[in-house]
Amino acid sequence: MNTAHQIEKIKTEWHEAFELMQKYYESEVFKRFKIEYDASIWYQFKNPALIFPAEREMRFSTPNSRINFDYYPSLLAKFGITAHNFAYLADIEEYYSSNFSMFLWEQKEFITPLQRANLRAAHFSPDAIVEVTKEGLQSFLKTRGEEKGMSSYEEPLVIIETLGLIGMPRRDDILKFFKEMSEEKVTTFDKFLETPYIFSFAGFATPPVLNADKKYGIRRREELAYVKTLIGRYARGEMGYEEISKELEKVGYTTKIPDSGYKPEDSVDLRWVKLDYAMERVKRIISEYEHKASHSCYYCYADMADALRRIYEKERTAYRSYI
Repeated sequence: MNTAHQIEKIKTEWHEAFELMQKYYESEVFKRFKIEYDASIWYQFKNPALIFPAEREMRFSTPNSRINFDYYPSLLAKFGITAHNFAYLADIEEYYSSNFSMFLWEQKEFITPLQRANLRAAHFSPDAIVEVTKEGLQSFLKTRGEEKGMSSYEEPLVIIETLGLIGMPRRDDILKFFKEMSEEKVTTFDKFLETPYIFSFAGFATPPVLNADKKYGIRRREELAYVKTLIGRYARGEMGYEEISKELEKVGYTTKIPDSGYKPEDSVDLRWVKLDYAMERVKRIISEYEHKASHSCYYCYADMADALRRIYEKERTAYRSYI
């Protein structure tokens, strides 16, 4: 298949993902958007797919002259990326409807808009968000010549990273997990550290007003990038467990909610979600993670099930109020 035919095939798949997304999102706004191929998105932003609200377009950028494959090959991952990208429109509507420049500033300084976009999408497609994380990791390593991946560490890594990407609690000793992974998969782990951030160490999803509150963990982009540097030193044996723990404490690292009354899932509203379809999908996926949790020594599967139960209860409460 030549490149032109390959791009047309992939464009069709993005359209299918877009149509699937509209089964779960209420807004009529989405129907005016187009899916377009634009390789420059990769060269400018190193991103396989971005949304451009002003132009009413979502643009995908792979394959191109540097990345000769589809970065998100499955329909499920494309569905997740599409849901994530369009969730930014909901975020702008909820928090920045009269001040788009402030949204762009928050996005530049903090990871919270990214977390809220993933969290919104997780309200109806958590399995797709996990798939995005998995295929994104696999494709990133593929671009670095590490196609063998993380072997047995890959699935728990993907789940822990996804929990960070949606800004929900995590209980695993992530430092210990990363140390073990770095010792067993040395070369691959070094390539993994070339990613911009390690979202396993990210704080909780919050509304913009709580961005500067340290008790909700690391949300500043520059601080999360610094954590990646620390993890590299720790993996190379240049820092001990106690030393890096103190450094992480200084930047406000936490993955457990200190305020029992705070609910990260409430940092996004449900106005755009078709609750009946969403609840059906989320409930099914909860049972899948409960099964995984019963057969794993990692907490992340149970943590994902807990996160989805919190989301489901929020949706069920909202759905009952509409009836």
